[in-house]
Amino acid sequence: MRKTYLFIVLILSLLTSFSAQAQRPGGQARPERKFTGKVTDGTSKLPMIGANVTIKTVTDSLLRGTVTGANGEFEIVRPMIPEVKLEISFLGYGTVTKIHSFRDPVELGEIFILEDTKVLGEVVIEGQAPVGEQRGDTTSYNANAFKTQANAQAEDLIRKMPGMTMSGGQLQAQGENVQKILVDGREFFGSDPSIALRNLPADAIDRVEVLDQRSDQSRLTGFDDGTYTKTINIILREDRKNGSFGRAYGGFGTDERYSAGGSINMFKGDQRVSILGLFNNINQQNFSSQDLAGVSANSSGGGRGFGGGGGRWGGGGNNFYVGNSGGIVTTNALGLNYSDKWGKKVNFTGSYFFNNTTNTLQQITNRETVVNENLRQYYQENLINTVDNYNHRANARIEADLNERNSIILTPNISFQTNKTFSDRDALTSASTGDSLSALRSITDAETQAYNIANNLTYRYKFEKKGRTLSTDIYTVWNNRDQTSDLLAASRDFGRSLIDTTLQETDALNEGFNYRVNATFTEPVGKNSIATLGYQIGNNKTVADQKTYILDAERRPVLDTALSNEFDNKFITQRLRSGYAYNKEGYSINLNLDYQFATLDNEAFFPTEGVFNRDFSNVLPGASINYRNRQSGFSWRFRYRTDTDEPSVSQLQNVVNNQNPLNMSVGNPSLAQSYNHNIFANISKVNLEKSRTLFMFMNYSATNNYIGNNTFITAQDTLINGEILLRSGGQISQPVNLDGNWRTSLFLTYGAPIKKIKTQFNTNSRASFNRTPGMINGDRNLNDNLALSQGLTFSSNISQNVDFSIQTTGTYNIVNSSLQQDLDNNYYQQESTMRLFLSSKNGKVFVGNNVAHTLYRGLSEGFDQNFWLWNIEGGYRFAKNNKAELKVVIFDLLNQNNSISRTISDVSVTDTYTNVLTRYGMLTFTYIIGNFKKEEEPRGPSGMPFRPGGPPPGGRTW
Repeated sequence: MRKTYLFIVLILSLLTSFSAQAQRPGGQARPERKFTGKVTDGTSKLPMIGANVTIKTVTDSLLRGTVTGANGEFEIVRPMIPEVKLEISFLGYGTVTKIHSFRDPVELGEIFILEDTKVLGEVVIEGQAPVGEQRGDTTSYNANAFKTQANAQAEDLIRKMPGMTMSGGQLQAQGENVQKILVDGREFFGSDPSIALRNLPADAIDRVEVLDQRSDQSRLTGFDDGTYTKTINIILREDRKNGSFGRAYGGFGTDERYSAGGSINMFKGDQRVSILGLFNNINQQNFSSQDLAGVSANSSGGGRGFGGGGGRWGGGGNNFYVGNSGGIVTTNALGLNYSDKWGKKVNFTGSYFFNNTTNTLQQITNRETVVNENLRQYYQENLINTVDNYNHRANARIEADLNERNSIILTPNISFQTNKTFSDRDALTSASTGDSLSALRSITDAETQAYNIANNLTYRYKFEKKGRTLSTDIYTVWNNRDQTSDLLAASRDFGRSLIDTTLQETDALNEGFNYRVNATFTEPVGKNSIATLGYQIGNNKTVADQKTYILDAERRPVLDTALSNEFDNKFITQRLRSGYAYNKEGYSINLNLDYQFATLDNEAFFPTEGVFNRDFSNVLPGASINYRNRQSGFSWRFRYRTDTDEPSVSQLQNVVNNQNPLNMSVGNPSLAQSYNHNIFANISKVNLEKSRTLFMFMNYSATNNYIGNNTFITAQDTLINGEILLRSGGQISQPVNLDGNWRTSLFLTYGAPIKKIKTQFNTNSRASFNRTPGMINGDRNLNDNLALSQGLTFSSNISQNVDFSIQTTGTYNIVNSSLQQDLDNNYYQQESTMRLFLSSKNGKVFVGNNVAHTLYRGLSEGFDQNFWLWNIEGGYRFAKNNKAELKVVIFDLLNQNNSISRTISDVSVTDTYTNVLTRYGMLTFTYIIGNFKKEEEPRGPSGMPFRPGGPPPGGRTW
């Protein structure tokens, strides 16, 4: 705690220095001035799309740049220096140059450029559009600077951009998971990033912005509350904002594989409607899964390898890549998104989405557990699992400026889920000597229904004094989970040659109502400073009721009190909030100091009555310091944040879960909340002149009262709570509070063009360390995992007809256990992909190859892998503008596809092998939909259109 107060004193000292500067005369920053204009072909009078607009010093040092949009228009901030040189260029055209003084107008009107008359014969002119620019905290990429093949999706384009990577089907930007994707600043199917990536065509995109989006309340008040969401904002081309576009496809293949679906976007200015559908049995999925029911469609929690049909190799939909999904998945999905601007004050966005997935999974698991300094135990399991999942979700976002002083944001969200699961498990536990201790055969059949109804209302009132606001944020959520499950199990004790059978039925109900109310007042305390004071109260209330029945000798259901429980939990928090923000000349400083008082109130009603009450008092400091230099493109950010996490009702409920009689668990009513420290720092540099990008971030997190596990492994038959038999070699775990958990990571990505081969080069380096504490049979264990990763990517930027990429990432993991220093669980994994796409000059004939290689070394016996996944495709495009496409796909040509994973916990290392989709062929037909409103021809004062070669329509030529 002493370090925390020293940190606060240091930040306050820095703040005092900046605040003193803010009071100096003339300290107010000048308002931004922006060049605006439209670039037009001086002969045809058509808008010049993708023309380069750069601002330089008079000595030709590049300051910043942009490109013109679909209608030839541009907007770019003018640097605050007396004179700049403005240049407008396009390949094959003469360059337009103007020296601009600070007092000259910045509205440039229509600017005409002419073809270069000096070009005689065949002349090759090479140039490169600026890759992007840094706009404050936002990195803006120019989509025209990246070439993709015909009919590519947004995901194809974004993955070519510097700092963008895909890991396990999750898009990462600058080393962080992307949590939300907006389209023109609006939500698209809620906050699901996958839908926008896999349903928007790449050629509809003008720019891609990467930013840390602040909370609604923070944006309304202008005060940074420390809550950020890594967000991508896709800016559409102007010509795509009025018309219809999309695709429809269908295909059938060997082994009765099929794939069909499509999407249609109907845009008319502010009114936008999007409809999509997806139906296949080749592991394609264009959405992120939700799990309200608390059950996973893949019991392994995913896996590494190449499990799905994946990518454009799945059958024609292009880029419905589900990532590394184990099992064979059948998917049916339908969605509708609507957004509009109602009048001048209300923006509305709403969506409905339905999906049904059926996953048939076969899995082999090997687990090594450290029992003590000299003893290890091994667990082997064969699992057959079938999950049939139905999910409905609807959400909306309403933003309204009621008048000049009052604004609201309303975001309701409703989700319903039904899940049916069947599991057949065969397991064996053995000692390090190789002797068998116990075995299990169990069958579980469960059905779960769940719903979640949430709403968030943010309101802001602006006083007459600029910067003075009063805002409230009210969040409510109702949730319900109702499960019925049957268990039939037989366990064997090898030591005494005994067999036990279990036949039981369990009804479990969990209900909850949570609310959080927050009020914040902001007050300016200087020209560049603002202070805030707030109060927050919240209550997380849950009710859990589980009843388990076993069959007696006469096969009549009898209540088993050892496996039954009724439990109520209330967690009430109250927080006083204070903060200070300062902004001037590229610097932004935000300081927060909160005091939180929380009460944990647990009450048990059955099988025994009891009350568990605890109080917690915490000081929660926070700080954020940002700097940006708009002229150089250099920026950095530092954030420090503290928060608390309360235990869940499943962790608190004192009832045994024996769905796997060899691996049982039980809750702990005496759990305390955890206290988290998080430090984040990043540096970014965008060099427009050389199209080079550099991003680096460091993250450090530590948790006091970390909720870990206390695991007890039996060496002989043991009664749990005096009633439940745990066979020799079995284990039971209970959540407990532990100290010693911390994790840190360093990520660096650098991108630069290789101009001679028109290829973008990116390198990604990562080092991470994670220390996880745990208890096993009364002994404390610290599992350390150090991962060192290096990735290289070469991505072509040649044309639509030639597209290739080469990517490889190698990671070496060093695993240590404090209980057994000589434990050797280090392992290495290498994942590489090579993709080549070629098409004829007219784009009609095309072929593609995608070769992926996976290498694992250091896993448990039989799990080391070295396999290839080779996918090929070829086809023909026809009809007007090549809108129709017929192609043949062969997935997993070598029939080597595989899926393996390694998971490291507090006391164990687990290797998992999962069945995946293997070789099939498919014939697919795809049709591209596109119908856009054409821009009107420029007209003169008389209303007559200008003819090619005629005089400029009121524009100017420099």
